[in-house]
Amino acid sequence: MNKGFKKISIWLVFFLIVLAISCMGGDKRLPSNQGPILSGETNNNRDLIQFAYQNYAFACIAIANGDYEEAEIYLKEALENDKDSPYLLMKSSQVLAKNGKMEEALPFAQKTVDLTPDDQKAREFLAKIYFRLKKYDLAISQYRDILKRDPGNKEVRLHLTTLFIRLKEYDTALDELSILINNEPELVIAHYYKGRINTELKEYNSAKGAFLKALEIDSRFLPALIDLATLYSEIDKVDMAVETYKKILLLYPTNTVARERLIALYYKTGQEKLAEDNMEEMKRIFSPGDLKRKRLGLIYLRYGKLNKSIQELKSIVSAWPDDQEAKYYLGSALEENGDLAEAYKNFDLLNPNTSYFINARMHMAYILERQEKPDEAINLLKETINHKRDNPRLYLMLTSLYEIKEEYLNAMDILKEGLKYNERNTGLLYRLGVVLDKLKRNEECLEQMQMVIKIDPKHADALNYIGYTYADKGIYLDRALELIERAIRYKPNSGYIIDSLGWVYYRKGQYDKALEELKRAVELSPEDPTINEHLGDVYFKKKDYERALKIYKRALSIENADNERLNGKIKDVMERLKGNGP
Repeated sequence: MNKGFKKISIWLVFFLIVLAISCMGGDKRLPSNQGPILSGETNNNRDLIQFAYQNYAFACIAIANGDYEEAEIYLKEALENDKDSPYLLMKSSQVLAKNGKMEEALPFAQKTVDLTPDDQKAREFLAKIYFRLKKYDLAISQYRDILKRDPGNKEVRLHLTTLFIRLKEYDTALDELSILINNEPELVIAHYYKGRINTELKEYNSAKGAFLKALEIDSRFLPALIDLATLYSEIDKVDMAVETYKKILLLYPTNTVARERLIALYYKTGQEKLAEDNMEEMKRIFSPGDLKRKRLGLIYLRYGKLNKSIQELKSIVSAWPDDQEAKYYLGSALEENGDLAEAYKNFDLLNPNTSYFINARMHMAYILERQEKPDEAINLLKETINHKRDNPRLYLMLTSLYEIKEEYLNAMDILKEGLKYNERNTGLLYRLGVVLDKLKRNEECLEQMQMVIKIDPKHADALNYIGYTYADKGIYLDRALELIERAIRYKPNSGYIIDSLGWVYYRKGQYDKALEELKRAVELSPEDPTINEHLGDVYFKKKDYERALKIYKRALSIENADNERLNGKIKDVMERLKGNGP
């Protein structure tokens, strides 16, 4: 190495050290073994310090360039030369956290706090890592420790309050907010959080008071305005909600959330003209293709203005071809508008990595089924399952296609495949029970339904299935009645479950009770042939043959009726009306 290059290297090291110190942002903590360079320390120690600073400086450059992976490498090398430097430990923890490596960041943050127990910033960062790792008790402990030393630290107390809100420990959160408000009565965010908590507790008057106090301090505080308007909607103060949203739009004309909710309220109250005026205002404020007009397209879709929705969403997709949400909802609007081929094309453009991909594929399968292409739909869903093996909805939809084709063994196999990834999913377990019933494997069906109830004792359909099965067989009628009554508690307006109740009474010979329940079941589900048939059976038992005949004929006219059985009953009734029956 020539002398000139040696001089450059020395100056480079000096520059890096200066850069490292500047990167510390004025922090006085130096690496742990730093001492006076001229105090007689060994050349080896000086080299270690030099290498630590070099790597730290390179890490700072990487951070400045946004390359946190590279910064991580340099900091690791820096720590190898100065293992007990609190600053290097903290910086390493921060970089690892930035890279999403919370478990790896944790020991560095813990060691920093151990070495510098009075460093509140280090404790606060450690608490944040605990929070991210869902070690909530440890996070709370760190925040409490900081507040013992610095009771007036409002940022930390707010973090602690947020944590208690997340844990739904609302009373404790309110206690923390009381301390904040006592210390700083004009702290807007504290009053706002108080309003949010009281909303969760359904203490609406207290919530309203807190939001209004926040707005008294800062009349433009948008979160409080939005939540106050939402609160008014929730307690049916529609006029006050409308006025609050109008106030928001005066202050923030481009706020699409407030505009969309105001439109919804106008539609809800039958003021369609005002809703349309606000949609036109959105068009005036945002030019075609502006991303904020996507909300307009979605509003049109929600309220059935399909052509306008398609027009808006097409302009968004044209201007923003990578907008997956716009593509998905454009496909939905086209599908709803009956343009199935164009809808299919739009759904097919969705990126497999987007959250809309699975739903798009399910829409495509449904379109194929509507086009009477069930095999293509089945193949599409099988291919989609390879993208997301743990999505139960895919297995359920694929099962329904097999059921339409009456391929019950294939339906059973696909449900069992889905249960490998979702063994406690009650939707899959229940559907497997239904398929087993269709395969005439009644005992296995009942075992599946019992398993569903064990996992979810409030699963109304499984309770009803077992109860109705017992009733239909005329066995365990008291147990059947108990199960069906439980099911009705969870689904009180289900025509099918009320039909089961009527059928239990029928089997028990309690025809007046059966008639009352089955009439109600028919009112709730008038197009179900079996429910109508059951009502006819009750009239038959009560020897009201004219009504029985009328109901049987109505049942016969409904799609999927058992024509052979109903024709037999109609013949029997007519014989009795002629006086030829018993």
